[in-house]
Order: sequence, then structure tokens, then C-alpha cells
Amino acid sequence: MIGTKTADVEAFWQSCRKQHGITTDAYHASSFADPGFASYQGELIDLAIAGKKRATAHMALDFERNNIARREIGDYWVVVTPDSEPRCLVRITAVAIKPFNTVDAAFAASEGEGDESLEYWRKVHREYFELQCAHWGVTWREDALTVCESFELIEVA
Repeated sequence: MIGTKTADVEAFWQSCRKQHGITTDAYHASSFADPGFASYQGELIDLAIAGKKRATAHMALDFERNNIARREIGDYWVVVTPDSEPRCLVRITAVAIKPFNTVDAAFAASEGEGDESLEYWRKVHREYFELQCAHWGVTWREDALTVCESFELIEVA
């Protein structure tokens, strides 16, 4: 995940706050994935905007290594492009931290990617997580803690 709170991101956030009566000042701003390991950022965002992608998953280590605060239920997240352009606002509805090899088919389907199967989910997430681990110099493990976040789409930029 990458992203910064640029002037455009802040303007989009403030517009959403006003339009939707959001009272909190706090929000997150980042991409669904790090473009250094995933070239399909636009596809993930398009799936979220279409309402097909209602969840995402990250290695717990990703938050730690990149000094990113974990999102909690009720948090708002401005999803940005690799260039930190705002694309949509989502609200976190569920968070579960579990070993990679225990993520279930229902969660995999809620990510809305590929054929929405658990097999597809494991394949693409394993590939992505292995690239991250290699970059960080750590060994990939099938029981690596995975942060599974569900969300609802609030607004499209």
C-alpha cells in the first residue's frame, strides 16, 4: 500500500464529509496494493467502484514495514492511485486478522477478483505476498498473518 494525503485527496475527503454528513476528521489514504509488486491497481479500483470488490487483504507485516496504521471498523479510507489521486471513499465494515492458509472462500469471493474462487485468491495473493517478503528479506510462510478488511463503497471521485 502506498499513498499520501495530497491537496486533491484532502479536497475529495472534505467534499465526502460534507455530502455524507461524516463527522470525523480522521481518514486513511492509500492504494489497494503496492504498484512495485502489482501492476493491476486500476483493475482493483474499477472492481471496487463497480461494487464487485467489497474486501481486500494485506499481510500484517505490510502495515508494520510501511509504518501504516491499521484500519478499524468504521474507519474511512480514500483509495488512491499509485500517483495518490483519489478514486473512491470506502468505509471499513469488518476486520479479521488470520493466518493466510485459513482465509475462507466467502472472503475470497468478496474480493471480487478473477473467478472469485478461493484457489484464485490464494494464487494471486501468495504471488504478491511472496514478492513483498522477498523484497523485505523475510521468508514467506503459509501461516503469515493476513489482515482481511471488508468495506462498503461510499463515494466515487
